[in-house]
Amino acid sequence: MSATILDTPEQRAEYVQRMLQALCSEPGPHPSGTEAYEQVAKRIHMELDSALPIAFLDRYLDFWQVLPRPEIIYQGKQVVVEVAENCAGTTPAGFTGMIERIDGPVPYGIVDINSGEMAACVAVGKDVHAQRGYLFDDEVLSLPRFVIGIGEVPFVDLLVAERAEVQVRLRVVYAPEVPTYNIIATIPGERSDEILVMAHADSIIMTEGANDNMATAIITLMLAHVFADTRPDCTLTFAITGSEEYGLMGARHYVRRRQVEGTAGRLKFVVNSDSLTYGPNLWTTTHDRELMDLVQSVHRDLALGTEPIYSEAECWMNDAACFRDINRHVRGINFNSRGYETLAANHTPADEAANVPIDCAESAFLVLRALIERLQFL
Repeated sequence: MSATILDTPEQRAEYVQRMLQALCSEPGPHPSGTEAYEQVAKRIHMELDSALPIAFLDRYLDFWQVLPRPEIIYQGKQVVVEVAENCAGTTPAGFTGMIERIDGPVPYGIVDINSGEMAACVAVGKDVHAQRGYLFDDEVLSLPRFVIGIGEVPFVDLLVAERAEVQVRLRVVYAPEVPTYNIIATIPGERSDEILVMAHADSIIMTEGANDNMATAIITLMLAHVFADTRPDCTLTFAITGSEEYGLMGARHYVRRRQVEGTAGRLKFVVNSDSLTYGPNLWTTTHDRELMDLVQSVHRDLALGTEPIYSEAECWMNDAACFRDINRHVRGINFNSRGYETLAANHTPADEAANVPIDCAESAFLVLRALIERLQFL
């Protein structure tokens, strides 16, 4: 979609209403991990992929847990291991296997002596001691993956050389296998410094979640479209997250992904928005005085007739909370809204597309667009 389709208030209002129909009214309630949410996520991805150079579905599990400890045992001696989160488990009884050296990013495989097939793998961490790893994308629910520290490598190499039999068991429980996603899109900038613009797209089970939070996710889509044809100074990443309503799991996953990828240090600003259509006045939380002043100057210059409501409450709330310690220099600002009676519909069946005040979507879009433009030069 061309950004020119969003040039006027009338065009933007039509876009918001059309997307609310597609992402709220048609699928209905869409908690993360349901088929309805999968439909929503794929529709959002299609929208971003049509305009931005980089857009992808970021798959994760809502829930994953080890019970009780991963085990690789040789003659009663436990190999000191951790495990990569989001991998598959063995059967409850485990299996007897032999460790082999293999080619690829994971240096060891464990062959089940009964089937003759590769039944697990062993990665080597970066520390002397074993530390938990993390899997994402196509590796989610792949083979059971153990992780050893560098200090354990000589012992494992000895087991390989002696073709020793080991007892292997990894019991995990995880959410039902219904795909759950974040949707991530990026516009590369002149610099690798990055502005992350976030909103969640999931609802709770009893409501369409139009004001909380699909209208805000749609505002984020509009922002992605209008910046798509630009070459920003800072890289712009737009993250539409899942599972905010159920423990911030989508944002937590995305933080872990960035840490594993080694790109967490690029984040300079996190701009999180949640429920921007409960009134025309943006409820703005940040401890960063410069960001407060910047939001105030944007309102003054746009002359929208609205005033930001400032709160010195912790800005690292909602999905943004997961990013507080992602690096030493990240700065955050969180937006909500107040002013209309639509707030009373929060988390009720009345939070439906017909009850979204379009004027709030327009004013929030204008403020965020101007804010993102100015953040690039701070």
